[in-house]
Amino acid sequence: MWVNVVAALAGAALALAIGALVGRSRGSREGATNPSAIGFAGAAVLGFFALFTGFAIAGSWQQLNTARQHTYEESRALTEVYWSARLLPGPDRPVVQQRVRDYTHQVITVEWEQMGRGHGSAEAWAAADRIRMSVDAVRSQNTAELAAKADVLRSLTDVYARRNARLADIRAQVPALALGGLVVGAVFVLATPPVVGLTATGRNLVLMGFVGASVAFAVSLVFQLSGPFDGAVKVEPTAFELALTRYDQIDSGGPV
Repeated sequence: MWVNVVAALAGAALALAIGALVGRSRGSREGATNPSAIGFAGAAVLGFFALFTGFAIAGSWQQLNTARQHTYEESRALTEVYWSARLLPGPDRPVVQQRVRDYTHQVITVEWEQMGRGHGSAEAWAAADRIRMSVDAVRSQNTAELAAKADVLRSLTDVYARRNARLADIRAQVPALALGGLVVGAVFVLATPPVVGLTATGRNLVLMGFVGASVAFAVSLVFQLSGPFDGAVKVEPTAFELALTRYDQIDSGGPV
């Protein structure tokens, strides 16, 4: 969160600079600004900023939660593949389950870092395809094994769908127009008080510093929330780590 702290300090400095410069104007010193104009301008600027801040934070938080949900859905589908593979023929069972493990490790160790840079991993795609090829190669001998293979393929299809949804979340960000409006609104919020008559006294400058820090922190937080897989607030590969734990439980005959 150091980025947000730096942004808050920068916002405070900007607000102090604006207050010190504009607050020394003749109109500010004499308090010549019309009170009705002050109220209208302040309400309009704050309303503009609040609108874009609320929209951006709500949108970013929703995208973050949706992306996190998709990781858990993919994790559950992988666990179903691993569980259903128990009933595959003896020679094929360990191959399929090991490839499920390999894919899960690929997502955690390789793909997650690449997702933070805006794209998925070709290695993870290859690992997923190896699961599919190993299942296609299964030669079932009886009805139970045929049913198990069908269950594995059904769950594997779900894995592919959930994977596609997760990768689509990489580019799910707050629209640039909304982010731009947020920055413009922040500048207006900081500039309005001295423009409409806030004098550059010590007390007022301290107040402007607090306002600048708060506004800049809010703007920085929105930018940090904008990408589900990068920034200070992001989705972690917790769901896939839990899947690895579930594989061990399944192998040991523990609770399902």
